[in-house]
Amino acid sequence: MKVTMDIELKDEPGQLILALEPVSCHKANLISVFHYHKAGNFALGTDGKVQVQLVLDTKNKKMIDQIKKDLEARNIQVLRVGTEKYAETITVIMIGHVINTDIRDTINKIDNTGIAEVVDMSLSMPEITKPTSAALKINAVGREELSKTIKLLKKIAHEKELLLILPIEYE
Repeated sequence: MKVTMDIELKDEPGQLILALEPVSCHKANLISVFHYHKAGNFALGTDGKVQVQLVLDTKNKKMIDQIKKDLEARNIQVLRVGTEKYAETITVIMIGHVINTDIRDTINKIDNTGIAEVVDMSLSMPEITKPTSAALKINAVGREELSKTIKLLKKIAHEKELLLILPIEYE
């Protein structure tokens, strides 16, 4: 279960470590930490506090509730807890006439599944008449949904005569 947790810390040394101890104690997997510390940043309030966003992977909601309780016992305010919709991520590369075959259509077909969506794209266009390439980062609800999305990508690539490159574990 992937969860984001927004917390507010005192702008003092050691506060981030203090906040991460309950995460470690409850054996949650820390995926990322966004710590907005720069003065003048929107996240630095006038009350000397900074916002931090934690992304955690946990076994269940009970674990999150316990982490939240432990944070609050340390006088760390939990501003928001939210479950992430998507649990699986893959980056694929499509090579060919990606633009001419309507990249928007390709993205819409993925996004309209309701189980996956394109969240990032990088495009390379060497010359207007030459093949282009696109790296698509796709998030899916779960592993099974990711497999369905890969099948859809293979179908799209075949129809549009594009080369689809997948990570080895999905070949």
